[in-house]
Formats: sequence, C-alpha cells, structure tokens
Amino acid sequence: MKKVSALVVILVLMVSSCIGCGKTKSKEDYTIKIGVLSTADSIPLYVASQEKTFERNGCKVELVEFGSASDQSKAMEAGELDGMMTDMVVQCLVKKGGVDLKTVAIALGAEVTEGKFRIVASPNSKVDSIDNLAGSKVAISEGTMMEFLVDSYCDELGIDIDSIEKVSIPSLSLRYETLMEGNDVDCAILPETLNDYALQNGAKLIIDDTTLQNNYSNSVIVLRDSFIKEQNELAQAFVKGYNEAIDNIENNPDKYKELALEVARVPEDMEDIYVLPHYTKGAVPTEETVDKIVDWMVKKGLLTEGYSYKELVADELQNKTN
Repeated sequence: MKKVSALVVILVLMVSSCIGCGKTKSKEDYTIKIGVLSTADSIPLYVASQEKTFERNGCKVELVEFGSASDQSKAMEAGELDGMMTDMVVQCLVKKGGVDLKTVAIALGAEVTEGKFRIVASPNSKVDSIDNLAGSKVAISEGTMMEFLVDSYCDELGIDIDSIEKVSIPSLSLRYETLMEGNDVDCAILPETLNDYALQNGAKLIIDDTTLQNNYSNSVIVLRDSFIKEQNELAQAFVKGYNEAIDNIENNPDKYKELALEVARVPEDMEDIYVLPHYTKGAVPTEETVDKIVDWMVKKGLLTEGYSYKELVADELQNKTN
C-alpha cells in the first residue's frame, strides 16, 4: 500500500508540474516581435515605439532590426518574428516556403506620391529619356518588387521589356555606386531618398512613377496568420498603435525628423531638404494591386500557383480598429 501511495503522489506531482505546458502565452506576457529595415517605410513603427502608442493600445512590441530583407525573411521563416515590414513579393515567397503571412497595413504606397521608385540614368549615359531607354542596361534586383516595378512601368508605357537588358544588383548601395560610375549599367531603379540623392548628384530622371496612370508600389506590414488567430486582441492593438503613430507624424512631422533621418539613413548633405513621406492610416492593398503582383510572380515562375486576396490580406483588422 505504501508503494501504491508513493506512486500516486509522484503521478500527482508530475501532472501538477505539467499544468500549463504548451499553453499559449497570456496577452499580458506576450511581446510582439516585428522585423524592420532601415528605410522610410519603417518610420511609423519607430514612432509608435518612441511614443509608446503600442503600449497605450494594449500590447508590447519589440522592433528587431535587420541589415537586409533576406536576413529578415530567414528570421521569419525560423519562427523568430511575429511580423515584419516588407513587400508583397517577399510575402508571397515566404508563404510559398510554408509561413502564412497576412498584410494588415500599407507602410508606404497607398497613394502614388508615397515611397516613390524612379528609373534614373547615369550622369554620363546616352540615355536621357524614355524614348531611348530601349537597348540600355538597367540595374534591378532580380525576382523582387524592383523587377516587378520595372516590368510594370514598361508595360504601361508601351516599352518592349525584351529591348532592355536587366542587370541584377541586389545591394542598393552597390546599385547606386554602379549607376553613378556609369560603366556597367546605363540606368537603375532606386527608391525614394536614394533616387533623390542620385538626381542631386547628376543622374537623369527617366521614369517617375508619380506620373504613371497606375500605382504599382506598396510596402506592407505583415503579421503571421497564426498570431492573428491565436492573439487576435493583440493583433488589433498592434494595428491601433500603428495607426496612432501615423496620426502623430501627420500632426507634427517636424517632431520626428531627427528620428526619420536616422532610421532612413538619409545622406548628410540631404538632411536639410529631407521631408518625411506621407503615410496613409488604415490602408490595405487593393485587390487589383494584389492580383497584378501575384499574376506577375506566376508568369515569372516565382510562384507555381496564385494566391487570392483573402489569402494575403487581413483587411478585417483595419475594419475592426477604424
């Protein structure tokens, strides 16, 4: 009997020690980890962190900085992040790899004037307009949003994409340097601030996306779908805190200029003229935008099958928080 009693005690202790094993963390204990890159697209996240708008709306957020989009994607695939600032090409590729992500907000690009991507020509290139872009070498990052934008611009403008030689230079800094040297490429697609800097230093504007009929460029904030389902209140709180930060920027942009200069790594000789981008609160990509990106990725062989709008966008979070 003593042996039986001892065994019962041991079993009770073992069961007691396992209570709570595998249990989802409580809302109060959970820290949302968001991957960020040093670009203007991430500025509202930094403002939210600085002004504690996440905490005010009921969640704790840790911003995890990455030096490259590739490293950030690897961290997401490894389960180290709950969300990140990225674009929908990357989102689809990560989803293809087995990690289901949903867009919950547009970072930049809800309006055509936000987050401008331009094609610019080297100062000493013979290319000086759209009319003689054919036959030129254009620096891009292959299989990314950058290539999607170049293809989309050319399609709208009636330029035969096969008449252009694309040169893949993934590193933005190297792409800029190669462009300005003008030996290996004639043109390059560059994001805002960097394309402004190129123009300031003698590059020539070839295609300005703000003059096109369609808006092609969106950077987005994505959250892991499993996180949205398991911690829906926190996901809503995160979106509320993010939107509040955009309100803060809209109401007092000068207050955040120093932070923006640091986050976006604005060149020193452009600091005086730098203006914070406009951010649109409560925006998610349109179905038309999503379809264009997905169709392009399938056509390029980056995806074997397309994804629907609902598979990629959690617009209900914005609807609940507005």
